[in-house]
Amino acid sequence: MFGEKNAQSILMVVAVFLVLLFLPAVTGAAAAKDVQPELDRAAGYLLALEKAQGSPLSPWGYVALACAGKDLANTKVLQCAQELEALESGNMTDCCVLVLTLLASGENPYNYQGHNLVQMIRESQLPSGKFADSIDRSGFDDGGEQLLVNAHIWALLALHAAGSEIPDAPKARQWLVETQHPDGSFNWNLADQRPDVDSTGAVLMALGVLGETRESPVVQKTLDYLKSAQESDGGFSSWGAANPESCSRVILGLLAVGADPWDKEWTRPGGNPVEAMLSYQLPDGSFEHIKGMGRNLMATEQALLTLAALHSGKNPLELLKKDATGSAKDSFPERGIWFKPGEAGYVVAIRGQRQFLEADAAPFLKDGRTFVPVRYLAQALGVPEENISWLPASQKVILTSDPVTVSLTVGSNILYHGDRPVKMDVEPLLLPPGRVYLPARYVAEAFGYLVNWDEQEQVVVITR
Repeated sequence: MFGEKNAQSILMVVAVFLVLLFLPAVTGAAAAKDVQPELDRAAGYLLALEKAQGSPLSPWGYVALACAGKDLANTKVLQCAQELEALESGNMTDCCVLVLTLLASGENPYNYQGHNLVQMIRESQLPSGKFADSIDRSGFDDGGEQLLVNAHIWALLALHAAGSEIPDAPKARQWLVETQHPDGSFNWNLADQRPDVDSTGAVLMALGVLGETRESPVVQKTLDYLKSAQESDGGFSSWGAANPESCSRVILGLLAVGADPWDKEWTRPGGNPVEAMLSYQLPDGSFEHIKGMGRNLMATEQALLTLAALHSGKNPLELLKKDATGSAKDSFPERGIWFKPGEAGYVVAIRGQRQFLEADAAPFLKDGRTFVPVRYLAQALGVPEENISWLPASQKVILTSDPVTVSLTVGSNILYHGDRPVKMDVEPLLLPPGRVYLPARYVAEAFGYLVNWDEQEQVVVITR
């Protein structure tokens, strides 16, 4: 299908990325085990390594450290992000790596060097539900066909880490489920029907993002495969060798669907997956890839992420999401906006200074979505009044805030972000007193903002 060199390159990227994926909160026995000493030693090793070499770690090192709660203020994480070539390559993996690195550094992937990386990933989704191998929606196979299951997984998890909804989630789930092999396993390559433990663990993480639990038939079948592949010491192998990375991916996959890697069902005569992974840690805090072969950066990064999940009882990437909005820092977001359904007014805060602004139209709830007046949303986002245009003949709204232009039309579910069409799951509505309404997410994300729903306060929260 493609050359051996390309295949090896992809496998290397696959192995590093797969542990950076979404996890729900860790509960039960898994959260109760104290792995703080192992976590601190692994984090200390990575920080000392950066200092000793005088150059950035890999992106994965910084994401692992951030997920473990370590301060990256005096590290070279921003230099690492700047050296990535995601925008040049257009590769889905590169783009997702950059999103996670930016989240680790506290930067905003919705507005990076004039690019909305999150929107680029969203727009790569194909009619089948699959997120394409490349950002331009092309395939990685020699003939241009879609080939990479892992590209779909990375997109799902990068979107979630950035706080974005998954577009057409039912189709995205169905496409992934249909790639399962008869024995319950998965492979990162659509053309390869061999079972792969690492890819199978990664799929469990993606299924967790999509709302699947251990009671789901597809998850149960996947867990049965992993049990059959588990070794006597509780660990796992990939590509013919036992290694801690495979243990890590299985652990994170189990946690993602609500299974407990410390439980007796995952304990073999020699131990469980966590104990097997920890058996690779060296006294200096690093991890080996193969026992007796010495320290290995990839193995250390993946193990640190898993230790962070087990110790904190939280999804480490949730901490990255908080950094992106500023809520996990002792500082205010550049701009915060609050819209509440039923209230004809909204709040805008700039560097923490709030003001209430009146409006002649109120947001409302429809089919579980909050519709907001587009004109007031645009003003709240900082779009100048003279750059908000309404064309009555075509019923089109055009919003411009240099360098971004967004246009949308009443009755059409296509929004244009510059020249790029973005498919929405709703159509703008024109309602009295002549206001166009739309869920806030599409317009706000196009201008580089994060959008969330505060369930307790019942408000839409928009931040940058």
